[in-house]
Amino acid sequence: MSLGIYFGPKEITVVESKGKKVTKHIQIPQLVAPSGELEEKAPAEARMIETVALFKDELRKSKIEAREASVCLSGQDLIIRTFEIPQMPREELAGAISFEAKKYIPFKIEDMISDFQVTYDKVNRTNLVLFMGIKKDTFNRYLSLLSELNLRVSDLEYSAFSVLRSLGLSKLSSEGVVGVLSADLLREDEVNFVVAENGFPLFSRDIILSAGPETERLPREPGLALEKLKTEIRVSLDYYNRKFPTKNIKRIYLICNDDSRLELETFITQIGPFVQFVDVSRNIDGAPPFYLSFIKGFCASLSKTIRTNIKTNLLTVKERVAPAKEKAVALPSAPIFEGVKIDLKVVILGLVICVAAYMFGSYRMQPVKQEISDIVNSRPRVVIVNPDAPYEELTAKESEYKNRLAALNDVISKQLFVTKPLNVIPRAIPEGIWLTRFSFDKKEKDKAELRLEGTAYLENSDEEIQAVNKFVENLKNSTEFTGYFKNISVASIDRTETDKISATDFSVSCKTY
Repeated sequence: MSLGIYFGPKEITVVESKGKKVTKHIQIPQLVAPSGELEEKAPAEARMIETVALFKDELRKSKIEAREASVCLSGQDLIIRTFEIPQMPREELAGAISFEAKKYIPFKIEDMISDFQVTYDKVNRTNLVLFMGIKKDTFNRYLSLLSELNLRVSDLEYSAFSVLRSLGLSKLSSEGVVGVLSADLLREDEVNFVVAENGFPLFSRDIILSAGPETERLPREPGLALEKLKTEIRVSLDYYNRKFPTKNIKRIYLICNDDSRLELETFITQIGPFVQFVDVSRNIDGAPPFYLSFIKGFCASLSKTIRTNIKTNLLTVKERVAPAKEKAVALPSAPIFEGVKIDLKVVILGLVICVAAYMFGSYRMQPVKQEISDIVNSRPRVVIVNPDAPYEELTAKESEYKNRLAALNDVISKQLFVTKPLNVIPRAIPEGIWLTRFSFDKKEKDKAELRLEGTAYLENSDEEIQAVNKFVENLKNSTEFTGYFKNISVASIDRTETDKISATDFSVSCKTY
């Protein structure tokens, strides 16, 4: 049995599963008083006692058997950022990431528990860093609550990253740059939008649909929530495209209610990439009607079954720190060399041996150092950036190179490849037609024309004209050919006669515009 627990803004969702089958699931109100109002003024201890009591009662009623849980948290409890840093030695990474992360943290970094994951960006030749952090008191509060319930926590992660497991569950590809938008416009206030490259998050954003705490008590109006979500999606895509101009989103996987599916698909397609709806519930045995909180809890329970490329886990950071403290042992108070006699001759001999070993090593290393020096000196001297340039000049240079790379990427990715459509032509030629010549002319960036010239000979002019029309019709019926050439027509047709035979010469124009 696996147990997944999602701590959402409004409620706690607990899902017990076995493989893809849901055995039990429950929803528990998030810190709600008996009167039904939020306990904003109640002491933290009282809220903790009430939550533990309510939690225990629900676990007992539902007969939850699993004792180990994977926990996912709302984005309100976490700080998630992806940023770039230059290449540097591994031992300097932690310090550089800590320094950079301070820009995104509104409190002291010493007051939080954090973890990070680094991947190399080959295009921009920089390190991409995924940073995740949580305040220590928030972290300890969750662990204390689960400890009171006699539950052992195996993973602690971000709920939007848990939802990424639904792609593996639905056997969908996460290769390339893809987005995942998960929204529940009827029940859940928090919408999650994540963009990942080969499973590594480049961008994540939590969208809160309620205007403020006072609106959480009012019935949700799906129309207003949908319009606000559209605005936030547009803002998110604009920000992403500015931050990663060379990493175009291939497709967006949409996880949402059926009621809002069509309108969201249409809206995103109009302003962005291809959209594919994901019906996660179809792949879950015993799933209730669509409920995003349930999906997050269920995906968290799959942490050991479906692995992702995200390796950050705040719980392991806490476990790494604890043993280090336990290993600290008090030094003995007695003098270490008490009772030991020192022989001066032995000391001198030891020093001589050390010096000799050092000199011999230096001698052996000299040819290698000289070879390295020669290689470095033989490199061509290219001055690209002034090492004394101010920060503004370096930023301008970086922007210039990114624009160049984006232009080169457009040249490569938007080339017109005609191998497939040319392969269609021999299969489309009917009996009695021979091609004599073809030409290809690329006029502008997205405009090209393929002209096919040939002769039809069937001893009857009407049948020859029909054969030419049949040839054009076969080309139009081929999806591989029309995928490139949108406008296909007979450019010219002429009856020619020689001393012995009469035939029909023709030319066909195939345009991409």
